Amino acid sequence: ESHEQPDSGQHTLSAYLDLVTGKAKVQPVDFAAVDRIQIIACGTAFYAGQIGKYAFEKIAGLPCDVEIASEFRYRSPALTKGTLAVAVSQSGETADTLAGLTWCKKEGLKTAAVVNVHSSSMAREAETLWPTHAGPEIGVASTKAFTAQVAALLALAVAAGVARGRIGADEEAELVK
Repeated sequence: ESHEQPDSGQHTLSAYLDLVTGKAKVQPVDFAAVDRIQIIACGTAFYAGQIGKYAFEKIAGLPCDVEIASEFRYRSPALTKGTLAVAVSQSGETADTLAGLTWCKKEGLKTAAVVNVHSSSMAREAETLWPTHAGPEIGVASTKAFTAQVAALLALAVAAGVARGRIGADEEAELVK
């Protein structure tokens, strides 16, 4: 599966970036209306979320928190209505992450899911689906799912930077490249 990473990364990035025009493809979230991102995930997906946090803050100027879902769901996080809750999971079935996503939705937050299984519970629960295209992952150690999650989050950070007016066309083209 680790040898499949170039293909899974290419498939995922092609869903989010147009390499011909050098543009991030429009995503079904108004990033200009978002004032904070709350990523919830477990295990390896948490580490992908950490990388996404750095990108959202640096590229889009968008504050971002990442929390391990098992911790998040057992406390009362202080989140504002302008927060976009993003669940990250390979399977889309991780119980703690799904519970956190469901809680955020009940609190009236906008929700999105970065998942590899497009018919999963998280994919159905979230208002916005940001799929990865890694294909089935059988091995215990996450490889291609992790790099696909990172690719999707980085591409979304570019789209957010454009939507928020933080990066111009030249920088967008360079980042897409």
